Amino acid sequence: MRRSVKALVLSGTLMMAGLLSGASPASATTAAPTLITSNFACSGSICEVGPGNVGMLFAAGLDGTGGPTYYGPECNPYIMTVVSGSLPPGLQFGEPACEWTITGTPTRAATYSFTVQLTPQPNNLGQPAGPSGTQQLRITIGSGSSDRLVIKTAAYIKFRLYVQGFDVNISALYSVYLTSTGKLIIPARSNSGSLNGFLALTASVPDPCGTNNSCSLTVKDSLASSVTVTLPPAKY
Repeated sequence: MRRSVKALVLSGTLMMAGLLSGASPASATTAAPTLITSNFACSGSICEVGPGNVGMLFAAGLDGTGGPTYYGPECNPYIMTVVSGSLPPGLQFGEPACEWTITGTPTRAATYSFTVQLTPQPNNLGQPAGPSGTQQLRITIGSGSSDRLVIKTAAYIKFRLYVQGFDVNISALYSVYLTSTGKLIIPARSNSGSLNGFLALTASVPDPCGTNNSCSLTVKDSLASSVTVTLPPAKY
């Protein structure tokens, strides 16, 4: 499953179709790429990637869109670099597994501002990468329970409940309740296996809503954040 915080506009299928049709580097657009910021809280031109917390594992994936439509064999079509400012102490910026991430354990509470530059990879004929784009980012590190929990989708399919979202505090514990009754659906569990802040909770449970009905679920975490979402009718 492709994680939501890193959905690329160009799929491998489209790329292969372009190669088979003899796509030319001339088909590349000259538009500057932009950072996908749908999982961040943006105000004006600055996006808050956090907040995080001192001593708690932090992970956020960065991805881009736009730029060239034809590139080389690299698994990531962009080169990303921090060109100004600095990350919070304890966090690192890198590309460990074909995606750009900010990961680590923050050690000092403060607000840190920095700018990331996206440069398209040169195409596989070695021709120029095209223009670059930049995005101003900010990470606020707290000393207690700072959090921004985002729940994007929920579904009950073939007797399994799926709840997906985003949270950079990947060592927080998450529980899911049936909102109307307070019944615990998914007991507290960690999301520490995530490398990019993508939250994925799944469990085999009886249909919380009853057949052909929808209901509301509340996701709570150990940082005192909670989000209520609608669970559509079950699919069997």
